[in-house]
Amino acid sequence: MLKFSSQNCLKNKHILLACIVSIGALLRFWNLGQWSFWIDEVLTVLDAEEFSLSNSPINPVPYIAAKFSVFLGEKLLFIIDGSGEWNSRLIFCIAGIISIPIVFSLGKHLYDGRVGLFAAAFVALSNWHLFWSQNARSYIFTFLFAALTAWFFYRSLENDSTLLTICALFFCICLILSHLLAAAIVPALAVYAILRLLEERNKKRWINLLLFFLPFALPVLMLALPQIRGHLFSGWGHNEWGRSPLYILLTLVQGVSIPIAVTAFFAAIVNPRDRATRFLLCFAGVPLVLLLIASQLQNVAGYYLFWTTPAYFILAAAACTYIWEAIAADKSNLFKVLLPCLIVVVLLSQDYLYFRYENGGRPKWREAFEMIETGHKPTDILVLSEPKMARYYLPEMETIDIDRLVKDNAAFEREWKNSGGKRLWFIVDAASFNVFDSDMTVRNWIRERSHLVKTLPSYSRAKDRTMLLYLVE
Repeated sequence: MLKFSSQNCLKNKHILLACIVSIGALLRFWNLGQWSFWIDEVLTVLDAEEFSLSNSPINPVPYIAAKFSVFLGEKLLFIIDGSGEWNSRLIFCIAGIISIPIVFSLGKHLYDGRVGLFAAAFVALSNWHLFWSQNARSYIFTFLFAALTAWFFYRSLENDSTLLTICALFFCICLILSHLLAAAIVPALAVYAILRLLEERNKKRWINLLLFFLPFALPVLMLALPQIRGHLFSGWGHNEWGRSPLYILLTLVQGVSIPIAVTAFFAAIVNPRDRATRFLLCFAGVPLVLLLIASQLQNVAGYYLFWTTPAYFILAAAACTYIWEAIAADKSNLFKVLLPCLIVVVLLSQDYLYFRYENGGRPKWREAFEMIETGHKPTDILVLSEPKMARYYLPEMETIDIDRLVKDNAAFEREWKNSGGKRLWFIVDAASFNVFDSDMTVRNWIRERSHLVKTLPSYSRAKDRTMLLYLVE
């Protein structure tokens, strides 16, 4: 009878997981091709078109994925009439869906199946995870590979398994090849490994740890290469986006949601001596500390830490399980479902805003270019802050970087008049202009000489992403 009950329970967990993954897949495919690209996506797609093994960048994974995604999307045209955005995002969307059961497995091995199910549900409904799953960028791969690295590394220490250590090493390399700054996972795992060695050590464990960490000692020597230093330190001393430590923390909290962040913090302080909790604290905490320190020198963003968020989702799931088990004796007590229900409601509300009002968290670049395409003349010139957006959406039109107007508006105006006074289209994207045109000088110059053609409003994550389209006759 006990055996039957145990098998039945396992079957129910698999059914629940299948339902959670199905819901997550539905959300990630919903409107996948409807949202316009934003500048970082266009840069990835354009670079992927020119990608080859001979000129491979430091982080090749997203470019390989984008190139293969476009190829696969075009092959599926006979099934789905996918847009360029849909084709480019397909593989990234699939990676996001796959990461949901991976988080379940990680939570299950760290704690138990209930924690795994809660964590998988939180990831499936997460607005931040949804956004990066619908994005042709590297970050969803960092999430996937970080979860796999954590899963194999934790199990390798628990079982002193060389095979699991090799798997952890492989996925850790994939993680770093997805985004170089995700190498912060190495010191995080090193801290946890030291804690485990203080508890228990043996010859095989030492060998496995050397097998894992020695390959990462060699790349330090690569800092001697100028291109590596240039990639790493290009933003040192420059932080025009105002990404302070507080900004990074708020980005992280807002990304995972306030209930998840608060609940994860509660789980961390309730049982910090628990081995699984210590592992997650190292996994999330060490990279956070390193990034906060680096933010004083380097222009870094809070979403660089997106790959650490499996720890937050699992810790929040563990907190829900603590409460569930603490009052399990009273089966009529509904308080045990209050916390997970609150988290789910908040996550669903964010998803509703994402689809209904936030335009998928993106400005409406494609809509702006479509309007220009229908109304422009062959001699017209387009002025914008991101010329590569026009290279993707409107390659036949002459474009000028707004930076020329920012540096010297008088010289820009003289040059324009000397060219015969061609019609100028201006795309004013509020998110960028609010940074380099904070005193409104450029926008006032544009408004005085042109008329407003269209306003394309978009607000997401407390940020104005409105697009304004102007025409100078």
